[in-house]
Amino acid sequence: MTIRTILIAAAAVAVCACAQKTSETTVIKGSIPEGYDTPDVVVVIQDLQIDTTIAVVDGKFNLSVPTCTTAYGVVVIDGEVYPFVPDGTVLTVKIEDEEVVSDKPSVSVTKRLNAFNQWVGDFMGKYNEKMGEIYDESEGLTEEEKSELVEAYYNEVIPSYNEYMAKVAKENPDNLLGLIAISQYQYEDVNELRPLIDGLSDALKENPDIVSLVKAMDAMNDTAEGSMFADFTIVQDPDNADATTVKFSDYVGCGKWVIVDFWASWCGPCRGEMPNLQSVYKQFHGDRFDMLSVAVWDDPEDSKAAAKELGIVWNQIINAQQIPTDLYGIEGIPHIILFGPDGTIVKRGLRGEAIGAAVAEALGE
Repeated sequence: MTIRTILIAAAAVAVCACAQKTSETTVIKGSIPEGYDTPDVVVVIQDLQIDTTIAVVDGKFNLSVPTCTTAYGVVVIDGEVYPFVPDGTVLTVKIEDEEVVSDKPSVSVTKRLNAFNQWVGDFMGKYNEKMGEIYDESEGLTEEEKSELVEAYYNEVIPSYNEYMAKVAKENPDNLLGLIAISQYQYEDVNELRPLIDGLSDALKENPDIVSLVKAMDAMNDTAEGSMFADFTIVQDPDNADATTVKFSDYVGCGKWVIVDFWASWCGPCRGEMPNLQSVYKQFHGDRFDMLSVAVWDDPEDSKAAAKELGIVWNQIINAQQIPTDLYGIEGIPHIILFGPDGTIVKRGLRGEAIGAAVAEALGE
């Protein structure tokens, strides 16, 4: 179990539509304290683009940028990064304190961003420390036993993490922090995000990531447990399309119970599930049950090499990319589904021992 990356990567959720402004421009200023080497220039990066490079004169710098509380920016001074949101207040880079402060903290999104980053940094520090302890103390255990310990700790701490993310999203429905918090919420079912998205301003609902999440919710609801499978066609090798084109329905809805694993070669948790899948295949494969791995978001050659390495001897589809994940509303992998003999979706989101338990129940064993 891993927690999605945040902090500087949050720039990726910025949108063009801006929330209500406190001022048309945001002033960013700072000075180089005594004892620090004074650089010649300061670089300001906003929304993943270098907006401007400004000179440092007599140890000071000053510039104005358009206000947009859904945008993300950083001031870079000698390699050190100071995050900010152009929130319409006067922002001062405090080099000694390693942060950007506002002259109007009560309305400053930047102040809230600093607090958010601090909370996440503290949480991740403790999380990673504990994960290190688990691995240090689990010497001699099997990988499956280690995975169980890791998952148990993840399940223990993630409710407080999600509680904080939900709180931030609700308190910031019209600015960048609302988007960041929703993007970092650790959901098992993307529908968990529906109430948070419904609370966003109309402008933020147009953010591409939010639009994508809503589409995923709709797709997941269309392919929920109890629904009939959604078919798709994959050309596994464009250079040999006639011989390599397959349909999902070649494997699902053909009279057998089928476990389908959506995976990728680069995905650690996907690799971690392979021993469970191998065990299920060895125990149940036969006239009534089969398995299928569908490689998504991956280079076909990497998929083939990993399949050989990991001992995937059951049916495979490679080069599926985003086609099935868009169709089934899959936002994270591995995603493992049990299909009935007629193609009905019986169970979604299976992991670990639950895979074999679901198959045994379906087969009446």
